[in-house]
Amino acid sequence: MKKILLIILTGILLFGCGQNEEEGIQDKLMYDKLLTKNNSEYYQMPLGLCEDWPEESTTRDIYVNDFKLLQRSGIKYLRISFGWDAIENEKDKYDWLFWDDFVKTGVEEYGITMVPYICYTPAWNSPEPVDSAYYWNNPPIDMEEFGEFMFDLVTRYKDYIKTWEIWNEPDISIYWRTQDVAQFAEFHKIGAKAVRKADPEAKIVLGGIAYRPEWIESLFKDHGVSEYTDIVNCHNYFETWHHNPVEEIADYINDVYNVVNEYGNGQPIWMAEVGYSTFKQGSMVSTSYTAYYNYEHTPEYQAVDLAKRVALVRSTGKIDAMAWYEIKDLPPSDEVIGDIYNNKHLGIAYADHSPKPANKALMFVNELLMAPAKSIGDKVVSDAIEGTDSRFVAFERENGDVLLFAWLQTVQYDKRSDDDTGEVKDERIETVSFTVPASLNGKATLYNELGEGAEFMTVEKSNSQTIVKDVTLEGGKIAVIEIKK
Repeated sequence: MKKILLIILTGILLFGCGQNEEEGIQDKLMYDKLLTKNNSEYYQMPLGLCEDWPEESTTRDIYVNDFKLLQRSGIKYLRISFGWDAIENEKDKYDWLFWDDFVKTGVEEYGITMVPYICYTPAWNSPEPVDSAYYWNNPPIDMEEFGEFMFDLVTRYKDYIKTWEIWNEPDISIYWRTQDVAQFAEFHKIGAKAVRKADPEAKIVLGGIAYRPEWIESLFKDHGVSEYTDIVNCHNYFETWHHNPVEEIADYINDVYNVVNEYGNGQPIWMAEVGYSTFKQGSMVSTSYTAYYNYEHTPEYQAVDLAKRVALVRSTGKIDAMAWYEIKDLPPSDEVIGDIYNNKHLGIAYADHSPKPANKALMFVNELLMAPAKSIGDKVVSDAIEGTDSRFVAFERENGDVLLFAWLQTVQYDKRSDDDTGEVKDERIETVSFTVPASLNGKATLYNELGEGAEFMTVEKSNSQTIVKDVTLEGGKIAVIEIKK
């Protein structure tokens, strides 16, 4: 009874203000989905957004406009960052002013569920001097001080926030400079113990890895971190900061899942940071990726990539929540960690909050995949010829509706020429039919990545199957087909 009452109270605190009862109930149900592992054939994968707000340069108007963008977009979940270095700039002296208003406003006025990570060592607890460029990403000299900070942070906001992610991308040196796994394991345990002491009902999230599942394996297998972890987080930026095609994201997710399944306790897995930039100079995107087609890393194609990426992640059935990085592009003058170019062009909106096409794409796929669904891609048959560039995923809703996402794979290194300008025109076109092993009513709608649709006429049905005939797939585009039961 005590646990039930606490859950109800949490739902009221998180969602009760400024909403009607029905909305609050629906938000509460989705919040439960966010915190628990998928154990159902049909399930929902909450979609969220990410943003970082440096206290020294962020005004209230900026974050309120961010909250309004989430509200307009129908997004409830927001991954944020608490900077230990900024809040405790001096030992045992906290500055909560910015965050008190931020958290209260976001949760109470805009119904946002905040899923924060905590990062950045303060200069007074770093082995590097304050004028060093790397004091913040070094493990602290006194890790117990981090435990004290986490206890005070969770205690202060436990009525508003129920998940706490300890650090960010520790598997790369830009965030955990020593790359000492045992050292990070000790650090995580200290933080986790503090969270549980401050709020036994809170969930502890392992710092999201950038791309190395073996880091989680070592933490769990060699250092006993699993029992201090309730949720595992992994990030993905294929085709921006990694050369792999986005179509290989399922392999990456499976690698993470297999590690958690073998060495963990079957924790839920989030992909709470994923994105695709709208930056390139000529063909150069980053040190890891070079564009080939002229549409790559444009605002228009970012929307296509978002629809593909969400569908691909959702099709694995192994990710329990996903968040796109980030809300808006950054002004040229802003300082960033790492890549100073792509980091400023990852938003679904521009710096002034005007929407990019990706904003509309996020709204569309979020609505389309809102109802519980299961992946049926292994049961749908494509008539594409051998060597095809076509790719697809498929879903069935609980009510029997079917969704098809189909496209031509953009990144296939063995098929690219030596052109290095990044301006190749993609003239590929394929016509593909799909056989769905279910008798549907034949009423279908063909959408683009923005949710702009029209009736799709060439659908044939029999007693046992439905054929979606002659779907035209073009390079750099995506076809989304909804077939009603």
